[in-house]
Amino acid sequence: MVLLKRVLVAVFFIPILIYIFYVGNIALASFLALIALQMMFELREMFFNKGIVVPRIIIGLGLLVFLASIYFGMEVILASLLLTFVIIMGADLFRNRLEGAMIRGSAAIFIVVYIAVLLSSVYHIRLLENGRNLILSLIFMIWITDMSAYFVGMAIGKHRGIFKSSPNKSFEGFLAGILFSFVSSYLLIKLLGLSIPQALAAAISGGIFGQVGDLIESILKRDAGVKDSSSILPGHGGILDRFDSLLLAAPVFYVILYFVK
Repeated sequence: MVLLKRVLVAVFFIPILIYIFYVGNIALASFLALIALQMMFELREMFFNKGIVVPRIIIGLGLLVFLASIYFGMEVILASLLLTFVIIMGADLFRNRLEGAMIRGSAAIFIVVYIAVLLSSVYHIRLLENGRNLILSLIFMIWITDMSAYFVGMAIGKHRGIFKSSPNKSFEGFLAGILFSFVSSYLLIKLLGLSIPQALAAAISGGIFGQVGDLIESILKRDAGVKDSSSILPGHGGILDRFDSLLLAAPVFYVILYFVK
């Protein structure tokens, strides 16, 4: 039943996502802003489960940092991060709240950097030459990795528990995800016109770092004592659950592309 829900949601949303990433511009910026807001909300709730109460204003400040990250230069990005730090720490300062100030401040900055800053790299990939095919190749690679790791793990996965953050993830599934990503990189060259270095960059980013991104979010959920970041997507959990791989894979992909161009 859970698998059926996952498939139905995927069938409905995947064409929409592909279209948004394909057209880019304001459609992509708006979509990324919306999911950034939801992901920051979900992550803030996870901190709340740990007894760390981050002020709600962090979601609005995070959106400001995200918009600065996609539309402006480093100076504006640093200014928005500085404003976030001053407001969060200033709230404790003027309310004389000493206990937990270090944890609240650290959690707030983590939320902004982990979601707003890292997610902005998706938009910057789309702005590159052949950016449309580059971002689509990364999305496809993440999906291929996720599906191959899941089904191979279900079929022949025997060595589980190698990652405490995700006990059900098998070593066989993890390797299958990497293997299928590199095999699929050939399709990116033929179908999307990527160069060999670009295709390999997509395989490394999606196949390896995409899975690591998923495991990092699993660490946060385990620590918070929750199974999913939310229940907004039937059978899939929260928005953060669905885009956790992209949060790490996209900035890694962008950095690799910067050096191989």
